[in-house]
Amino acid sequence: MKKKEFQEIYKKIDDLMSEALKDSSHPYRTFSLATVDEKMPSLRTVVLRDFSLNKQYFDCHSDLRSPKIKELNKNRKFSALFYSSEKKIQLRFNGTVEIFHQNSITKERWDKVNPSSKRCYMGPFNPSDSLEEYHPNIPDNVQFKNPSDKDSELGYNNFVIIRCNFNEIDFLRLKYSGHTRCKFTFEKEDVNASWVAP
Repeated sequence: MKKKEFQEIYKKIDDLMSEALKDSSHPYRTFSLATVDEKMPSLRTVVLRDFSLNKQYFDCHSDLRSPKIKELNKNRKFSALFYSSEKKIQLRFNGTVEIFHQNSITKERWDKVNPSSKRCYMGPFNPSDSLEEYHPNIPDNVQFKNPSDKDSELGYNNFVIIRCNFNEIDFLRLKYSGHTRCKFTFEKEDVNASWVAP
């Protein structure tokens, strides 16, 4: 990747994603993650939890019982979409995932999760289960308060990190005078860049 324009765009990607980790209101803090089961693609909004351009990954959290975990266990491929309407920059990442469950990485991350957020992993129902009537899927005893460390152990059993290892980034900047689009592909230590028609 020798061209100065590619280097500037590459740095822009790193800056935007790094800013999103620090700022909860950043448009890239939430993104669309796509998976595929045997019949249909599935799309949902998730929260960016970690990112490294050098190591080519980003993380989000999920519940072990979620359908997306079942889908990713069958087909590890993912696609992710980030978009800022203010900057008019779209990023698409493609690659494969690793799912971390009850290991040193999840334990360290779980210890940093806000207690109120831990309740989301303590639900009595599997995510996406059909219900006879409305239920917030938070245990009654912690619906209006934070769980104790002991209570939240139930949530840790369901807590997983989805690590998205990307091998391709598609960058698109929209502009009235002409859009800019390029693609970065990763092969071992090499980063290759090429222009793509918008």
